Amino acid sequence: MGARSPACRGALAALGFASLAGCTSSAPPQPAAEPVAAELARAERALAEPSIDRFELVALADRLVVSSMKGDAATIAKHGELAARLRIHAYRSARLEADGREAVALLDRVLEATPDRCSARVERARLLGELERDPGVTARELVAAPGCATDAAATLALLGPYAARAPAPAPAAPAASSGGAVYTAPQGEAEDFAVASPEPPPPSAAPVKVTGVSPYGDKDGARIVVSLSGSTSFSTGTAPPRARGEGPRVFVDSARARLGKGAKRELVVGGVVERVRMAPHGDGARVVLDLGKQAFRRVFYLTEPFRVVIDVSTRAAAAKGVDGKRGVSRVALDPGHGGSDPGAIGAAGLREKDVTLDVAHRAAPVLARELGVSTLLTRDKDDYVSLEERTQRANAFHADLFVSIHCNASESSSARGVQTYVLDAGSDDVAARVAARENATTLQAGREVSKLLSQLRLADTSARSARLAELLQRAAVASLSKFPGTLDGGVKNAGFYVLVGAEMPAVLFETSFISNPTEEERLGAGEYRQRLADAIVNAVRAYKEGK
Repeated sequence: MGARSPACRGALAALGFASLAGCTSSAPPQPAAEPVAAELARAERALAEPSIDRFELVALADRLVVSSMKGDAATIAKHGELAARLRIHAYRSARLEADGREAVALLDRVLEATPDRCSARVERARLLGELERDPGVTARELVAAPGCATDAAATLALLGPYAARAPAPAPAAPAASSGGAVYTAPQGEAEDFAVASPEPPPPSAAPVKVTGVSPYGDKDGARIVVSLSGSTSFSTGTAPPRARGEGPRVFVDSARARLGKGAKRELVVGGVVERVRMAPHGDGARVVLDLGKQAFRRVFYLTEPFRVVIDVSTRAAAAKGVDGKRGVSRVALDPGHGGSDPGAIGAAGLREKDVTLDVAHRAAPVLARELGVSTLLTRDKDDYVSLEERTQRANAFHADLFVSIHCNASESSSARGVQTYVLDAGSDDVAARVAARENATTLQAGREVSKLLSQLRLADTSARSARLAELLQRAAVASLSKFPGTLDGGVKNAGFYVLVGAEMPAVLFETSFISNPTEEERLGAGEYRQRLADAIVNAVRAYKEGK
Protein backbone atom coordinates (compact mmCIF):
# COMPACT_ATOMS: atom_id res chain seq x y z
CA MET A 1 0.00 0.00 0.00
CA GLY A 2 1.12 3.59 -0.52
CA ALA A 3 2.65 5.97 2.00
CA ARG A 4 0.30 7.82 4.30
CA SER A 5 0.02 11.59 4.59
CA PRO A 6 2.52 13.91 6.32
CA ALA A 7 -0.04 14.24 9.12
CA CYS A 8 0.27 10.51 9.72
CA ARG A 9 4.04 10.74 9.92
CA GLY A 10 3.75 13.70 12.28
CA ALA A 11 1.39 11.84 14.58
CA LEU A 12 3.74 8.86 14.69
CA ALA A 13 6.72 11.10 15.40
CA ALA A 14 4.85 12.74 18.27
CA LEU A 15 4.30 9.27 19.71
CA GLY A 16 8.01 8.54 19.62
CA PHE A 17 8.00 6.71 16.27
CA ALA A 18 10.61 9.06 14.82
CA SER A 19 12.71 6.32 13.26
CA LEU A 20 10.00 5.47 10.72
CA ALA A 21 10.58 7.09 7.35
CA GLY A 22 6.98 6.65 6.25
CA CYS A 23 3.60 5.40 7.38
CA THR A 24 2.74 2.41 5.26
CA SER A 25 0.12 0.08 6.65
CA SER A 26 0.69 -3.64 6.80
CA ALA A 27 -1.24 -6.56 7.91
CA PRO A 28 12.54 -13.91 27.13
CA PRO A 29 15.02 -19.08 32.71
CA GLN A 30 17.59 -17.93 33.83
CA PRO A 31 17.26 -16.85 37.31
CA ALA A 32 18.64 -13.40 37.98
CA ALA A 33 22.41 -13.42 38.42
CA GLU A 34 22.19 -10.69 41.04
CA PRO A 35 19.78 -9.79 43.83
CA VAL A 36 16.46 -8.68 42.42
CA ALA A 37 16.89 -5.03 43.43
CA ALA A 38 20.27 -4.87 41.70
CA GLU A 39 18.84 -6.53 38.58
CA LEU A 40 16.01 -4.00 38.44
CA ALA A 41 18.47 -1.14 38.83
CA ARG A 42 20.63 -2.59 36.08
CA ALA A 43 17.62 -2.74 33.78
CA GLU A 44 16.77 0.90 34.47
CA ARG A 45 20.35 1.91 33.66
CA ALA A 46 20.19 -0.05 30.42
CA LEU A 47 17.08 1.86 29.38
CA ALA A 48 18.98 5.11 29.75
CA GLU A 49 21.79 4.00 27.42
CA PRO A 50 20.92 4.85 23.79
CA SER A 51 23.51 2.55 22.19
CA ILE A 52 23.46 -0.49 24.48
CA ASP A 53 23.97 -3.89 22.82
CA ARG A 54 20.70 -5.54 21.81
CA PHE A 55 21.74 -8.95 23.15
CA GLU A 56 22.29 -7.47 26.61
CA LEU A 57 18.83 -5.87 26.52
CA VAL A 58 17.23 -9.18 25.55
CA ALA A 59 19.17 -11.09 28.22
CA LEU A 60 18.11 -8.59 30.88
CA ALA A 61 14.48 -8.82 29.76
CA ASP A 62 14.52 -12.62 29.82
CA ARG A 63 15.97 -12.70 33.35
CA LEU A 64 13.30 -10.31 34.58
CA VAL A 65 10.57 -12.52 33.09
CA VAL A 66 11.97 -15.65 34.70
CA SER A 67 12.37 -13.90 38.08
CA SER A 68 8.68 -12.94 38.02
CA MET A 69 7.32 -16.44 37.31
CA LYS A 70 6.95 -17.44 40.94
CA GLY A 71 5.90 -14.01 42.15
CA ASP A 72 2.51 -12.50 42.82
CA ALA A 73 0.55 -10.32 40.40
CA ALA A 74 2.39 -7.16 41.48
CA THR A 75 5.78 -8.78 40.82
CA ILE A 76 4.66 -10.07 37.42
CA ALA A 77 3.43 -6.59 36.52
CA LYS A 78 6.53 -4.74 37.73
CA HIS A 79 9.10 -7.08 36.22
CA GLY A 80 7.04 -7.76 33.10
CA GLU A 81 6.52 -4.11 32.26
CA LEU A 82 10.21 -3.36 32.77
CA ALA A 83 11.11 -6.35 30.58
CA ALA A 84 8.73 -5.05 27.90
CA ARG A 85 10.41 -1.63 28.02
CA LEU A 86 13.78 -3.32 27.50
CA ARG A 87 12.39 -5.17 24.48
CA ILE A 88 10.91 -1.94 23.12
CA HIS A 89 14.31 -0.27 23.55
CA ALA A 90 15.89 -3.14 21.62
CA TYR A 91 13.21 -2.85 18.90
CA ARG A 92 13.69 0.87 18.43
CA SER A 93 17.48 0.45 18.31
CA ALA A 94 17.81 -2.56 16.00
CA ARG A 95 14.39 -2.41 14.27
CA LEU A 96 13.84 -6.16 14.56
CA GLU A 97 10.09 -6.76 14.52
CA ALA A 98 10.56 -9.87 16.69
CA ASP A 99 11.57 -7.61 19.60
CA GLY A 100 8.46 -5.47 19.20
CA ARG A 101 6.17 -8.49 19.05
CA GLU A 102 7.86 -9.96 22.12
CA ALA A 103 7.25 -6.68 23.97
CA VAL A 104 3.55 -6.86 23.08
CA ALA A 105 3.40 -10.42 24.42
CA LEU A 106 5.07 -9.32 27.66
CA LEU A 107 2.59 -6.46 28.08
CA ASP A 108 -0.27 -8.90 27.45
CA ARG A 109 1.07 -11.01 30.31
CA VAL A 110 1.25 -7.95 32.55
CA LEU A 111 -2.35 -7.04 31.74
CA GLU A 112 -3.51 -10.58 32.37
CA ALA A 113 -2.04 -10.37 35.88
CA THR A 114 -3.12 -6.75 36.52
CA PRO A 115 -5.86 -5.68 34.06
CA ASP A 116 -6.07 -2.18 35.54
CA ARG A 117 -2.41 -1.30 34.89
CA CYS A 118 -3.01 1.57 32.53
CA SER A 119 0.64 2.39 31.91
CA ALA A 120 1.08 -1.05 30.33
CA ARG A 121 -2.14 -0.72 28.33
CA VAL A 122 -1.13 2.66 26.89
CA GLU A 123 2.40 1.47 26.09
CA ARG A 124 0.96 -1.57 24.36
CA ALA A 125 -1.36 0.60 22.22
CA ARG A 126 1.49 2.90 21.20
CA LEU A 127 3.71 -0.05 20.28
CA LEU A 128 1.00 -1.77 18.22
CA GLY A 129 0.51 1.41 16.23
CA GLU A 130 4.24 1.60 15.61
CA LEU A 131 4.50 -2.05 14.56
CA GLU A 132 1.54 -1.71 12.17
CA ARG A 133 2.75 1.73 11.01
CA ASP A 134 -0.75 3.01 11.55
CA PRO A 135 -1.63 5.48 14.34
CA GLY A 136 -5.27 4.48 13.88
CA VAL A 137 -4.39 1.17 15.53
CA THR A 138 -3.15 3.04 18.59
CA ALA A 139 -6.29 5.15 18.65
CA ARG A 140 -8.62 2.15 18.47
CA GLU A 141 -6.72 0.39 21.24
CA LEU A 142 -6.84 3.42 23.53
CA VAL A 143 -10.51 4.21 22.92
CA ALA A 144 -11.31 0.64 23.88
CA ALA A 145 -9.04 0.68 26.96
CA PRO A 146 -11.26 0.06 30.02
CA GLY A 147 -10.81 2.56 32.83
CA CYS A 148 -7.72 4.21 31.34
CA ALA A 149 -9.23 7.43 29.94
CA THR A 150 -6.92 9.72 31.93
CA ASP A 151 -3.75 7.84 30.98
CA ALA A 152 -4.80 7.60 27.34
CA ALA A 153 -5.93 11.21 26.96
CA ALA A 154 -2.51 12.72 26.19
CA THR A 155 -1.73 10.14 23.54
CA LEU A 156 -5.19 10.42 21.99
CA ALA A 157 -4.81 14.20 21.83
CA LEU A 158 -1.63 13.75 19.76
CA LEU A 159 -3.47 11.50 17.34
CA GLY A 160 -6.05 14.17 16.53
CA PRO A 161 -8.23 13.04 13.60
CA TYR A 162 -7.14 9.43 13.97
CA ALA A 163 -8.67 9.29 17.44
CA ALA A 164 -11.92 10.70 16.09
CA ARG A 165 -12.10 7.97 13.46
CA ALA A 166 -11.63 5.17 15.96
CA PRO A 167 -14.86 3.26 16.58
CA ALA A 168 -16.47 3.40 19.98
CA PRO A 169 -15.74 0.36 22.13
CA ALA A 170 -18.29 -2.41 22.15
CA PRO A 171 -20.31 -2.68 25.37
CA ALA A 172 -18.77 -5.04 27.87
CA ALA A 173 -20.35 -8.45 28.21
CA PRO A 174 -22.15 -9.02 31.50
CA ALA A 175 -19.95 -10.60 34.13
CA ALA A 176 -20.48 -14.30 34.65
CA SER A 177 -21.66 -15.54 38.00
CA SER A 178 -18.79 -16.64 40.20
CA GLY A 179 -20.52 -20.00 40.52
CA GLY A 180 -21.12 -20.45 36.82
CA ALA A 181 -17.73 -21.80 35.73
CA VAL A 182 -18.02 -25.01 33.72
CA TYR A 183 -14.95 -27.11 33.03
CA THR A 184 -15.06 -29.61 30.20
CA ALA A 185 -12.37 -31.99 29.06
CA PRO A 186 -10.33 -30.63 26.14
CA GLN A 187 -11.64 -31.93 22.84
CA GLY A 188 -9.35 -33.92 20.59
CA GLU A 189 -6.78 -34.36 23.31
CA ALA A 190 -3.38 -34.81 21.69
CA GLU A 191 -1.49 -38.00 22.38
CA ASP A 192 1.43 -36.07 23.82
CA PHE A 193 -0.76 -34.95 26.68
CA ALA A 194 -2.89 -38.01 27.19
CA VAL A 195 -2.83 -39.14 30.82
CA ALA A 196 0.11 -41.47 31.19
CA SER A 197 0.91 -43.44 34.32
CA PRO A 198 3.77 -45.73 33.31
CA GLU A 199 4.34 -48.69 35.55
CA PRO A 200 7.26 -47.79 37.86
CA PRO A 201 10.01 -50.19 38.92
CA PRO A 202 9.40 -52.51 41.90
CA PRO A 203 8.65 -50.43 45.01
CA SER A 204 11.20 -50.04 47.78
CA ALA A 205 11.02 -52.57 50.60
CA ALA A 206 10.41 -49.88 53.23
CA PRO A 207 7.88 -47.04 53.08
CA VAL A 208 9.23 -44.02 51.21
CA LYS A 209 9.15 -40.35 52.08
CA VAL A 210 8.21 -37.37 49.96
CA THR A 211 11.47 -35.42 50.31
CA GLY A 212 10.52 -32.35 48.32
CA VAL A 213 8.32 -30.73 45.69
CA SER A 214 9.82 -28.41 43.07
CA PRO A 215 7.34 -26.29 41.10
CA TYR A 216 8.25 -24.62 37.81
CA GLY A 217 5.27 -22.77 36.37
CA ASP A 218 3.97 -19.99 34.17
CA LYS A 219 0.57 -18.91 32.87
CA ASP A 220 0.37 -21.58 30.14
CA GLY A 221 2.13 -24.57 31.62
CA ALA A 222 3.93 -25.99 34.60
CA ARG A 223 6.13 -28.86 35.69
CA ILE A 224 5.81 -30.14 39.24
CA VAL A 225 8.55 -32.54 40.37
CA VAL A 226 7.79 -34.70 43.42
CA SER A 227 10.99 -36.21 44.85
CA LEU A 228 10.79 -39.40 46.94
CA SER A 229 13.33 -41.36 48.95
CA GLY A 230 12.67 -44.53 46.94
CA SER A 231 10.60 -46.00 44.15
CA THR A 232 6.89 -46.56 44.62
CA SER A 233 3.78 -47.15 42.56
CA PHE A 234 1.51 -44.20 41.86
CA SER A 235 -1.77 -43.34 40.22
CA THR A 236 -3.17 -40.12 38.81
CA GLY A 237 -6.56 -38.60 38.16
CA THR A 238 -8.68 -35.46 38.23
CA ALA A 239 -11.17 -34.07 40.71
CA PRO A 240 -13.82 -31.36 40.42
CA PRO A 241 -13.24 -27.89 41.87
CA ARG A 242 -13.25 -27.62 45.66
CA ALA A 243 -15.76 -24.78 45.51
CA ARG A 244 -17.77 -22.86 42.97
CA GLY A 245 -15.69 -20.51 40.86
CA GLU A 246 -12.47 -22.43 41.44
CA GLY A 247 -10.54 -24.44 38.87
CA PRO A 248 -10.26 -28.20 38.38
CA ARG A 249 -7.71 -30.34 40.20
CA VAL A 250 -5.15 -32.94 39.19
CA PHE A 251 -3.87 -35.39 41.80
CA VAL A 252 -1.16 -38.01 42.07
CA ASP A 253 -1.34 -40.68 44.77
CA SER A 254 1.91 -42.36 45.80
CA ALA A 255 1.49 -45.68 47.57
CA ARG A 256 3.19 -46.32 50.91
CA ALA A 257 4.60 -42.81 50.98
CA ARG A 258 4.86 -40.42 53.88
CA LEU A 259 5.41 -36.70 53.95
CA GLY A 260 8.90 -35.85 55.13
CA LYS A 261 9.33 -34.02 58.42
CA GLY A 262 9.12 -30.28 57.89
CA ALA A 263 7.78 -30.64 54.35
CA LYS A 264 5.51 -27.78 53.32
CA ARG A 265 1.90 -28.88 52.93
CA GLU A 266 1.07 -26.10 50.47
CA LEU A 267 3.08 -24.22 47.86
CA VAL A 268 1.85 -21.23 45.87
CA VAL A 269 2.95 -21.51 42.22
CA GLY A 270 0.92 -19.02 40.14
CA GLY A 271 -0.15 -19.30 36.54
CA VAL A 272 -1.98 -22.36 35.27
CA VAL A 273 -1.14 -24.15 38.54
CA GLU A 274 -2.32 -21.89 41.32
CA ARG A 275 -1.00 -24.00 44.18
CA VAL A 276 0.26 -27.45 45.10
CA ARG A 277 -1.09 -29.16 48.21
CA MET A 278 0.10 -32.34 49.96
CA ALA A 279 -1.63 -34.54 52.52
CA PRO A 280 -1.74 -38.16 53.72
CA HIS A 281 -4.13 -40.30 51.69
CA GLY A 282 -4.96 -43.87 52.64
CA ASP A 283 -1.69 -45.73 53.12
CA GLY A 284 0.24 -43.15 51.10
CA ALA A 285 0.43 -39.48 50.17
CA ARG A 286 -1.55 -37.36 47.74
CA VAL A 287 -0.21 -34.36 45.83
CA VAL A 288 -2.94 -32.10 44.44
CA LEU A 289 -2.51 -29.41 41.80
CA ASP A 290 -5.16 -26.69 41.95
CA LEU A 291 -5.49 -25.42 38.39
CA GLY A 292 -6.63 -22.00 37.31
CA LYS A 293 -8.04 -23.36 34.05
CA GLN A 294 -8.57 -26.61 32.17
CA ALA A 295 -5.27 -28.13 31.06
CA PHE A 296 -3.80 -31.20 29.46
CA ARG A 297 -1.65 -33.32 31.72
CA ARG A 298 1.10 -35.91 31.53
CA VAL A 299 2.57 -37.82 34.46
CA PHE A 300 5.69 -39.97 34.42
CA TYR A 301 8.62 -40.93 36.62
CA LEU A 302 12.39 -40.62 36.53
CA THR A 303 14.88 -42.59 38.61
CA GLU A 304 18.11 -42.05 40.54
CA PRO A 305 16.72 -40.35 42.52
CA PHE A 306 13.13 -41.47 42.07
CA ARG A 307 10.75 -38.64 41.28
CA VAL A 308 7.31 -38.26 39.79
CA VAL A 309 7.00 -35.50 37.17
CA ILE A 310 3.63 -33.85 36.53
CA ASP A 311 3.43 -31.73 33.37
CA VAL A 312 0.34 -29.61 32.71
CA SER A 313 -0.22 -27.34 29.73
CA THR A 314 -3.02 -25.33 28.19
CA ARG A 315 -1.42 -26.00 24.81
CA ALA A 316 -2.33 -29.31 23.22
CA ALA A 317 0.49 -30.74 21.15
CA ALA A 318 -0.65 -30.35 17.55
CA ALA A 319 0.78 -32.45 14.77
CA LYS A 320 2.89 -30.50 12.29
CA GLY A 321 4.41 -31.62 9.05
CA VAL A 322 8.10 -32.16 8.56
CA ASP A 323 8.25 -30.53 5.12
CA GLY A 324 7.78 -26.90 4.11
CA LYS A 325 8.75 -23.64 5.80
CA ARG A 326 8.36 -23.72 9.56
CA GLY A 327 7.62 -20.88 11.94
CA VAL A 328 10.66 -20.39 14.18
CA SER A 329 10.74 -17.20 16.21
CA ARG A 330 12.06 -18.51 19.55
CA VAL A 331 14.88 -20.92 20.27
CA ALA A 332 15.98 -22.29 23.65
CA LEU A 333 19.69 -23.04 23.97
CA ASP A 334 20.59 -25.28 26.89
CA PRO A 335 24.28 -25.10 27.92
CA GLY A 336 24.82 -28.46 29.61
CA HIS A 337 25.89 -28.85 33.24
CA GLY A 338 26.97 -25.81 35.31
CA GLY A 339 27.61 -24.76 38.88
CA SER A 340 28.42 -27.74 41.09
CA ASP A 341 28.17 -30.02 38.04
CA PRO A 342 31.24 -29.46 35.83
CA GLY A 343 30.30 -32.19 33.37
CA ALA A 344 33.14 -34.10 31.74
CA ILE A 345 36.70 -32.80 32.33
CA GLY A 346 39.49 -33.30 29.81
CA ALA A 347 43.00 -34.46 30.63
CA ALA A 348 44.25 -30.86 30.37
CA GLY A 349 41.55 -29.63 32.76
CA LEU A 350 39.02 -28.19 30.28
CA ARG A 351 35.51 -28.37 31.77
CA GLU A 352 32.43 -29.25 29.75
CA LYS A 353 30.28 -26.66 31.55
CA ASP A 354 32.57 -23.82 30.41
CA VAL A 355 32.62 -24.92 26.77
CA THR A 356 28.85 -25.34 26.50
CA LEU A 357 28.09 -21.95 28.02
CA ASP A 358 30.54 -20.19 25.71
CA VAL A 359 29.11 -21.89 22.61
CA ALA A 360 25.58 -20.85 23.65
CA HIS A 361 26.69 -17.25 24.24
CA ARG A 362 28.28 -17.21 20.79
CA ALA A 363 25.22 -18.66 19.03
CA ALA A 364 22.55 -16.48 20.68
CA PRO A 365 23.52 -13.06 19.25
CA VAL A 366 24.01 -14.53 15.77
CA LEU A 367 20.53 -16.10 15.89
CA ALA A 368 19.15 -12.69 16.79
CA ARG A 369 21.18 -10.69 14.29
CA GLU A 370 20.93 -12.95 11.26
CA LEU A 371 17.60 -14.71 11.76
CA GLY A 372 15.67 -12.29 13.99
CA VAL A 373 15.10 -15.14 16.46
CA SER A 374 14.59 -14.53 20.17
CA THR A 375 16.79 -16.82 22.22
CA LEU A 376 16.54 -18.13 25.76
CA LEU A 377 19.56 -19.58 27.55
CA THR A 378 18.44 -22.04 30.22
CA ARG A 379 21.44 -20.76 32.18
CA ASP A 380 23.45 -17.67 31.31
CA LYS A 381 26.21 -18.06 33.90
CA ASP A 382 27.93 -20.77 35.92
CA ASP A 383 24.77 -21.92 37.71
CA TYR A 384 23.38 -25.36 38.42
CA VAL A 385 19.96 -25.92 36.83
CA SER A 386 18.21 -29.28 37.19
CA LEU A 387 17.43 -31.30 34.07
CA GLU A 388 13.69 -31.04 34.76
CA GLU A 389 13.79 -27.25 35.10
CA ARG A 390 15.72 -26.77 31.86
CA THR A 391 12.91 -28.30 29.82
CA GLN A 392 10.24 -26.35 31.68
CA ARG A 393 12.07 -23.07 31.05
CA ALA A 394 12.02 -23.85 27.34
CA ASN A 395 8.31 -24.70 27.53
CA ALA A 396 7.53 -21.51 29.46
CA PHE A 397 9.44 -19.51 26.84
CA HIS A 398 7.20 -21.11 24.17
CA ALA A 399 10.34 -22.05 22.29
CA ASP A 400 9.93 -23.43 18.78
CA LEU A 401 13.20 -25.40 19.03
CA PHE A 402 15.33 -26.72 21.91
CA VAL A 403 19.05 -27.45 21.54
CA SER A 404 20.94 -28.90 24.51
CA ILE A 405 24.70 -28.39 24.10
CA HIS A 406 27.24 -30.87 25.51
CA CYS A 407 30.75 -32.29 25.09
CA ASN A 408 31.08 -36.03 24.64
CA ALA A 409 33.41 -38.23 26.70
CA SER A 410 34.60 -41.81 26.58
CA GLU A 411 36.80 -44.18 28.57
CA SER A 412 38.90 -44.41 25.41
CA SER A 413 40.95 -41.29 24.67
CA SER A 414 40.87 -42.18 20.96
CA ALA A 415 37.08 -41.71 20.66
CA ARG A 416 36.32 -38.64 18.56
CA GLY A 417 33.70 -36.98 16.41
CA VAL A 418 30.47 -34.99 16.45
CA GLN A 419 27.11 -36.56 17.29
CA THR A 420 23.53 -35.36 17.63
CA TYR A 421 20.90 -37.18 19.67
CA VAL A 422 17.13 -37.29 19.71
CA LEU A 423 14.88 -38.70 22.40
CA ASP A 424 13.78 -42.20 21.51
CA ALA A 425 13.30 -45.61 23.08
CA GLY A 426 15.68 -47.46 20.80
CA SER A 427 19.40 -46.99 21.36
CA ASP A 428 22.62 -48.98 21.11
CA ASP A 429 24.96 -49.63 24.04
CA VAL A 430 27.20 -46.67 23.21
CA ALA A 431 24.26 -44.26 23.00
CA ALA A 432 22.90 -45.66 26.25
CA ARG A 433 26.21 -44.96 27.98
CA VAL A 434 26.25 -41.39 26.68
CA ALA A 435 22.73 -40.86 28.00
CA ALA A 436 23.64 -42.38 31.38
CA ARG A 437 26.57 -39.95 31.69
CA GLU A 438 24.51 -36.89 30.76
CA ASN A 439 21.67 -38.03 33.04
CA ALA A 440 24.13 -38.74 35.87
CA THR A 441 22.51 -42.15 36.26
CA THR A 442 23.24 -45.83 35.65
CA LEU A 443 22.54 -47.75 32.47
CA GLN A 444 19.57 -49.34 34.24
CA ALA A 445 18.01 -45.89 34.75
CA GLY A 446 18.45 -45.24 31.02
CA ARG A 447 16.56 -48.43 30.25
CA GLU A 448 13.75 -47.20 32.50
CA VAL A 449 13.55 -44.02 30.40
CA SER A 450 13.32 -46.13 27.24
CA LYS A 451 10.49 -48.08 28.85
CA LEU A 452 8.80 -44.81 29.74
CA LEU A 453 9.10 -43.43 26.22
CA SER A 454 7.36 -46.43 24.74
CA GLN A 455 4.34 -45.58 26.90
CA LEU A 456 4.30 -41.79 26.47
CA ARG A 457 4.06 -42.00 22.66
CA LEU A 458 6.13 -39.02 21.62
CA ALA A 459 5.59 -39.46 17.88
CA ASP A 460 4.22 -35.94 17.39
CA THR A 461 7.55 -34.20 17.86
CA SER A 462 9.89 -37.08 17.09
CA ALA A 463 9.84 -36.61 13.30
CA ARG A 464 10.56 -32.90 13.60
CA SER A 465 13.26 -33.54 16.21
CA ALA A 466 14.88 -36.07 13.91
CA ARG A 467 14.85 -33.55 11.06
CA LEU A 468 16.45 -30.87 13.25
CA ALA A 469 19.08 -33.37 14.39
CA GLU A 470 19.94 -34.29 10.79
CA LEU A 471 20.34 -30.63 9.86
CA LEU A 472 22.46 -29.88 12.93
CA GLN A 473 24.68 -32.90 12.37
CA ARG A 474 25.19 -31.96 8.73
CA ALA A 475 25.89 -28.32 9.61
CA ALA A 476 28.39 -29.26 12.33
CA VAL A 477 30.38 -31.59 10.08
CA ALA A 478 30.50 -28.93 7.35
CA SER A 479 31.47 -26.18 9.79
CA LEU A 480 34.33 -28.25 11.26
CA SER A 481 35.57 -29.58 7.90
CA LYS A 482 38.75 -27.48 8.04
CA PHE A 483 39.91 -29.44 11.10
CA PRO A 484 41.67 -32.67 10.02
CA GLY A 485 40.14 -35.92 11.16
CA THR A 486 36.67 -34.57 12.02
CA LEU A 487 34.44 -37.62 12.28
CA ASP A 488 30.73 -37.64 11.48
CA GLY A 489 29.24 -39.64 14.36
CA GLY A 490 25.74 -39.38 12.91
CA VAL A 491 22.34 -39.00 14.55
CA LYS A 492 21.60 -41.34 17.46
CA ASN A 493 18.65 -42.19 19.70
CA ALA A 494 18.82 -42.33 23.49
CA GLY A 495 16.82 -41.55 26.63
CA PHE A 496 18.07 -38.16 27.78
CA TYR A 497 16.22 -36.77 30.81
CA VAL A 498 16.69 -33.17 29.65
CA LEU A 499 14.66 -33.83 26.49
CA VAL A 500 11.72 -35.55 28.21
CA GLY A 501 8.64 -33.34 28.25
CA ALA A 502 9.84 -30.76 25.73
CA GLU A 503 6.84 -29.36 23.85
CA MET A 504 8.92 -28.55 20.79
CA PRO A 505 11.43 -30.36 18.57
CA ALA A 506 14.41 -31.03 20.84
CA VAL A 507 17.92 -32.39 20.25
CA LEU A 508 21.09 -32.92 22.26
CA PHE A 509 24.28 -31.81 20.49
CA GLU A 510 27.53 -33.58 21.49
CA THR A 511 30.00 -31.09 20.07
CA SER A 512 33.21 -33.19 20.27
CA PHE A 513 34.99 -35.55 22.68
CA ILE A 514 36.56 -33.61 25.52
CA SER A 515 38.23 -36.89 26.55
CA ASN A 516 40.22 -36.89 23.29
CA PRO A 517 43.42 -34.75 23.70
CA THR A 518 43.20 -33.33 20.17
CA GLU A 519 39.51 -32.46 20.41
CA GLU A 520 39.96 -31.06 23.94
CA GLU A 521 42.58 -28.67 22.58
CA ARG A 522 40.19 -27.66 19.78
CA LEU A 523 37.28 -27.17 22.20
CA GLY A 524 39.46 -24.78 24.16
CA ALA A 525 39.96 -22.52 21.14
CA GLY A 526 37.64 -19.63 20.31
CA GLU A 527 37.59 -20.34 16.56
CA TYR A 528 36.43 -23.93 17.11
CA ARG A 529 33.68 -22.86 19.53
CA GLN A 530 32.52 -20.19 17.08
CA ARG A 531 32.26 -22.81 14.34
CA LEU A 532 30.12 -24.96 16.65
CA ALA A 533 27.91 -21.92 17.33
CA ASP A 534 27.69 -21.25 13.59
CA ALA A 535 26.58 -24.85 13.06
CA ILE A 536 23.66 -24.32 15.46
CA VAL A 537 22.68 -21.11 13.64
CA ASN A 538 22.92 -22.75 10.23
CA ALA A 539 20.79 -25.69 11.38
CA VAL A 540 18.10 -23.37 12.73
CA ARG A 541 18.18 -21.38 9.48
CA ALA A 542 17.82 -24.54 7.39
CA TYR A 543 15.02 -25.88 9.59
CA LYS A 544 13.18 -22.57 9.40
CA GLU A 545 13.47 -22.53 5.61
CA GLY A 546 11.96 -26.00 5.38
CA LYS A 547 15.07 -27.85 4.26
